[in-house]
Amino acid sequence: MAQRIAIRHPWRTGGADARRRQAARALTLTVGFAGGSRVERSRRLPPGASAHTDDLRDLAYDLLASLGLQRARVRGLALRCDDLVDATAVAEQLSFDPERAHRLTAEKAVDQLNKRFGPRTAGPAATYRHGG
Repeated sequence: MAQRIAIRHPWRTGGADARRRQAARALTLTVGFAGGSRVERSRRLPPGASAHTDDLRDLAYDLLASLGLQRARVRGLALRCDDLVDATAVAEQLSFDPERAHRLTAEKAVDQLNKRFGPRTAGPAATYRHGG
């Protein structure tokens, strides 16, 4: 359950940052537990600032894994982008990984579709509910 939520949040967060033309330098994950206690973890993005879904999702997974939750009764997750900067001021890192380049190209196409036809028109298949 927590991993499914962690998949959805960076996608929504990254999409919101892209629409606002902002990039995040850090993420903060807040986890609420059944007893009412909360834990918060923050971490900076290794490549600097980014609004790319892959970078945000990978860091969200790292934050979640760093908590070492095994059988915890999680009641809520919140993911927040911190230290926002103007996306036009962020340098684009070249990648020799063709899969990453394809994902970034697809992300741009999804952003254009959502801009033209409305939010959540298109997105990762993992974020849509299965019919039935």
